[in-house]
Amino acid sequence: MILKMMKTAITLVAFILILSSPAVLASRSFYSPDECCFVFYPRPLSVKKVVSYKYTDRMCPMEGVLFTMQSNANICGDPSVEWVKNVLKAKQKVRPKNE
Repeated sequence: MILKMMKTAITLVAFILILSSPAVLASRSFYSPDECCFVFYPRPLSVKKVVSYKYTDRMCPMEGVLFTMQSNANICGDPSVEWVKNVLKAKQKVRPKNE
């Protein structure tokens, strides 16, 4: 009885170690982006209040632009909407070339 319990415990530990090995973990898709847009802001933003912007990660379910405002708020914009394109154009003009 004790031998059977030890054998089961050893098998369980071996199974856990195999599943948690780096090779197995690397083959799984555990990566998820930190910042994705799920809802887009509906109204145009003031270009003067936008401090910076960045595109969301390609792993996000929807393509988006994350605007950082002077108030440190992050607002998502739909990159296919005209006002978002206008804000991006305006900000690209003032953005340094090396960014």
